[in-house]
Amino acid sequence: MTYTPMMGGSAGASGGAPDDAVATFERHRIELRATKRVWNILALVIFAICLGLSVWVSRFYPERLADGIPRIFEYFATIMPDLQWDALFAGRTEDGSAVPGSLTYWYTDFWTYLTLIFETVLMAITATLLGTAVAFVLSFPAAANLAPNTWVYIVSRRFLEICRGIPEILLALVFVFMIGIGPLAGVIAIAIHTAGALGKLFSEVNENASSRPIEGITAVGGTWADKMAYAVVPQVAPNFFSYAMLRFEINVRASSIIGFVGAGGIGQELNRVISFYSDDRVLAVLILVVLTVTVIDLMSERIRLGYIGRENFA
Repeated sequence: MTYTPMMGGSAGASGGAPDDAVATFERHRIELRATKRVWNILALVIFAICLGLSVWVSRFYPERLADGIPRIFEYFATIMPDLQWDALFAGRTEDGSAVPGSLTYWYTDFWTYLTLIFETVLMAITATLLGTAVAFVLSFPAAANLAPNTWVYIVSRRFLEICRGIPEILLALVFVFMIGIGPLAGVIAIAIHTAGALGKLFSEVNENASSRPIEGITAVGGTWADKMAYAVVPQVAPNFFSYAMLRFEINVRASSIIGFVGAGGIGQELNRVISFYSDDRVLAVLILVVLTVTVIDLMSERIRLGYIGRENFA
């Protein structure tokens, strides 16, 4: 009987501790929410300022866009070929000349265009393979969770940033000056940029890989290379392949552009017809480039699905 008040007092004291803990937790949660709200408002203000400045610098005004849209149709009117229905499918005459108004006349240099497009595709294939190989090797030390040490991580990251930070066309200009006009300059330029772009994507995929297989190989005494080869690569290989195929499509378009600075491919011919010939030749080349990119896109999609498996998209 004499111990009843002491037990009640003890319960009251112990009952106050949870209340204090809950109050502390709630107070801390409210402070975190207030801090997060302040940072969100600050981020929105900075974003609005940057957006306003970008609109002002680029003069992205609705009235300017409205005035410029009709000019697009005016330009396309200037590059449309002068085709005539009665001569549309006419072949060459006895002296070998094409009939004006025919498809043969419009695509007089069709086989030249086709050869250069094939060269462009080969440039993209070579550059993609070289760039992917470099990106594959550097993606492991460039991943924060896989790098052997901090210095290797920093050096790998900065190197990849330099590779993708320089535009392909600028790299192509440098290599054209160094080794001369031709596809080799374009291949090297695109390969360097590909290594930087894919290296970043690959390293981020590596950072999302599960650590359990790595811990298992570490437990049996595996080396760093063993952990990368047997624990990480099997997990990330499908994503690596998808990104590489996507980059190949991008490199086909890039190969068409860097030809303007003498780095080979169909872009070099496109620059020539713009400079010396009528605008209808420009449209002829552009149509072939678009068709090529479309065919490659369809083919790469089938290859990617065949490698990864359609069941993964169900």
